[in-house]
Amino acid sequence: MRNKYITLTFFSLLLLFSVAGCRKSEPTAEVAEPAQEPEFVVKNDSMIYGLVCDGTSDSVIVLWPFSGDPMVLNSIDAKHNGRIIGKLEIGDWTGVLLNGEDSTEVTMAVNLDQLKGTWTYPVMPVMKDLQHMSKRMQRRMMANMPDSVKATYLVPREYGFTLKRHHKAQPVGWIMRSNSLEDDSPVQYPEVKNYKQWYMSNGRLLLISGERPKPGEETKKPNVVDTLDLVFMDTDSLVLMQTGIRYSFHRKQNAIKANEAATKAAEKQDSASNKLR
Repeated sequence: MRNKYITLTFFSLLLLFSVAGCRKSEPTAEVAEPAQEPEFVVKNDSMIYGLVCDGTSDSVIVLWPFSGDPMVLNSIDAKHNGRIIGKLEIGDWTGVLLNGEDSTEVTMAVNLDQLKGTWTYPVMPVMKDLQHMSKRMQRRMMANMPDSVKATYLVPREYGFTLKRHHKAQPVGWIMRSNSLEDDSPVQYPEVKNYKQWYMSNGRLLLISGERPKPGEETKKPNVVDTLDLVFMDTDSLVLMQTGIRYSFHRKQNAIKANEAATKAAEKQDSASNKLR
């Protein structure tokens, strides 16, 4: 009986110290910001969201949920199975999935503060089919365009997204070019998705995108929801999987820096087009 009393006392003290650690970091939590009405409603999400507390280790996660009391959770199997996505730091906004048969065991944890930021991957253009080119560009192609000029066009761009607070997202990869230069270019890049929001649901990342509105028009088509599995994340790398295909991203300083590189690539292409006019 005495041993049982000692064990309960020790567990109570662990929770007390953990709560103290959470309280110290609470002002930096995501929920401290004013809430905004979401455009997208996540249904049937079983993840628990809260702050990582002092006492968290490779085998234990101490989480203070945004609603409820602090939880001491076993994370040994989740760590062994590679289901701890990101490095869990004290005070970080984190989501966890619990074992359906054991509410004290974590099956997956995601550091959502670490997930925020700008993530990109390189995209290469492809040469257009002749039928998709303007008549003028067809004549130029038929005139044996020098390899050095072709190399100018085959410049990679950075595509991706920026995940912000309050579930806001924005695309990375758009550049400003005139329609005439786009038509005359012998290459084409994949379409840039107009990401607008992001959410988590049952351990998966939801990216919501919509049609990019034209000047003076509003988007009327419904939003598209991409559901991606989180495979791996560290400070600079992110691996997502969709329909069995893995996508590797690298962290950028911000969307502006990533788009600057894309703009410089387009300027090289425009310069080559002007020389051929």
